[in-house]
Amino acid sequence: MMKAIPSMSTGVRQSYSRKPNLIHVRAAGHDMLRLVNRRILLSIISDRQPISRADIAKISGLNKATVSTITSEMLKDRCIIEDGLGRTTPIGGKPPTPLRLNALRFGLFGVDIRAEETILALSDFNNRLIARLSFETANDARTFLSKIGKEITKLRAKHNDFIEFAGIGVSLPGLVDSHRGEFLISVVLPWRDVPVVQLLEKATRLPVVIDNSARCAALAEIWHSKAQYANVRNLLYVGVSTGLACGVVIDGGLYRGGNNTAGQFGHIPIDLDGPECRCGQRGCWDLYASDKATLARYHKLRGASGKRKTTMRKLMELVDSGDPAATEAVRETARYLGIGITGLINGLDPEVVVIGGEITKAWGLIEPIIIEETKRSLLDPRAYGVAIRRSAFEVRPSLKGALTLIQKDLLSVPHVG
Repeated sequence: MMKAIPSMSTGVRQSYSRKPNLIHVRAAGHDMLRLVNRRILLSIISDRQPISRADIAKISGLNKATVSTITSEMLKDRCIIEDGLGRTTPIGGKPPTPLRLNALRFGLFGVDIRAEETILALSDFNNRLIARLSFETANDARTFLSKIGKEITKLRAKHNDFIEFAGIGVSLPGLVDSHRGEFLISVVLPWRDVPVVQLLEKATRLPVVIDNSARCAALAEIWHSKAQYANVRNLLYVGVSTGLACGVVIDGGLYRGGNNTAGQFGHIPIDLDGPECRCGQRGCWDLYASDKATLARYHKLRGASGKRKTTMRKLMELVDSGDPAATEAVRETARYLGIGITGLINGLDPEVVVIGGEITKAWGLIEPIIIEETKRSLLDPRAYGVAIRRSAFEVRPSLKGALTLIQKDLLSVPHVG
């Protein structure tokens, strides 16, 4: 039996057998062994709650005494709670007592920064959203992050029933150096070389983790769709918003590249004679398949250049109502999405391609167009089997990923050696 557990370094679930080999873990010392076993149990409880100690032992391969000792420790520090009495066993006797995560053990903050709107969210240890606030993103990064820090402080005071606040995950639309904690540059947001982690940690006194929005979205897909992606090792996430960005999972790990900035496929030119892109090149994929491109195409079809601009949300409503200009604009975007995705399938050979963004609300319209376009130009006929799916999250998967940046560090099994 195979089960998936998270990896601390990537946030992507890694598989382990029913009876894991712990030789190398023991070599790292007793404390590390206890931490690894604790994280394994926490992960199992998170996935299967409510669950009995006996079932935890079966799934983990750890003996019942070890499971009993670790769960007792976790009950004592209030990471988990007992959930009443279980069902009576077939042969009688005392029924098992199910365990579940203590939702109030940790509060998790997520900040999803986009070019126009930023969302601040607070969730509990069980991923339930407790609070959600929206702000217009400001051009002055330091002033804006100071404001976000103050709002986080207010939420902490308001929701003081949490035992502890674990940290803040931040999703950013551009090049991010997550190791140094810096936002480098973006074509959609006029911030440059911003020490996001330093500024938010100073403002909140909480640990902060940052990453690129597309990688956050890919992380959310893998982490929260465990059953769907249990055996998937190679996945491509294409985020369609103001710009285009991709998150890539290769051999079970989020791929970051040599400079920690991988995934900017939106700025691969698909037409060298095309218009100039915000990045300085010409004919980038971004110019043809982003929300900005779709809206511009719609307004051109409507001849509405001088009228009030619409939004992607409104455009999706127009598509749903059968508006011909909105439908045609989205169809053309789907074709360009298919063209770009074909190149990425040829180059990366993923098992699954996930598409996220407002445009996926018209999935019934865009899916067959994307699939038709990819099949037209794929080099390897075996790649016809690549699954193309829309995101599991209808709205802001990058926000879910920002929250997951913190949760994964609470549930992940650390690498040893």
